[in-house]
Amino acid sequence: MRESGKPTLGARPKLGERVADQLRERIQKGEFSPGEQLPTENALVEMFGVSRTVIREAVSSLRVDGLVKAHQGRGVFVCEDISQQPFRLCSKDLSEKDHMEQAMELRLHMEVSNAELAAVRRTDADIRGIEAALEKQHAAHLAGDLGQTEDFSFHLAIANATKNSYMVDFLRFLGPFIIPANAMHQMDQEELPGYQDSLRKEHSIIAEAIKSGDASAAGAGMRNHLRRGLQVNVGATNT
Repeated sequence: MRESGKPTLGARPKLGERVADQLRERIQKGEFSPGEQLPTENALVEMFGVSRTVIREAVSSLRVDGLVKAHQGRGVFVCEDISQQPFRLCSKDLSEKDHMEQAMELRLHMEVSNAELAAVRRTDADIRGIEAALEKQHAAHLAGDLGQTEDFSFHLAIANATKNSYMVDFLRFLGPFIIPANAMHQMDQEELPGYQDSLRKEHSIIAEAIKSGDASAAGAGMRNHLRRGLQVNVGATNT
């Protein structure tokens, strides 16, 4: 039986992540200061009531995040600078619906700017890339595929046209949240072709605006496209 006052974690999967979350929170709150040594492995085992393996997994996770570093023979210390942490698109405090909604909102604001920039900066090669992505998406739909990879390629082609490598890299990071997969998987065979046709039409409007150099129309087209995607995806999450 666990002594009172110890964190109650329970023997559930990913226990190491849960220990890491608690340590991460304490570091971020300043309970463990930059440069300060963490409690020993034995002390952490006692503190959380878990095995050494779990503690090692938790510490390893903190090291990957750039929060702690190990000094051989001395122990594990909080990094002097903990500001440079990897971005994570997840939150244990959010429901699946809220997570999807917020991820899509983040994507919407970024991609509207992408479309506007692409309309100003695109080259002939960029236009050919965008049009090729549209053709591949259409071919995938005709072949009976959902076309998720081709859909992503279209958005990535627009990001490439911005000439901003950070836009491209961040869009790749958002890749799993780009396409309303939940909605398409839940549609029956009668609904899906109509939905896919509307996607291609929306993409064509965006592509034409970028080709003509109309930043305002490109941004508006992308905004309308992603707002509908947000509604469809969140609706699918509710069902």
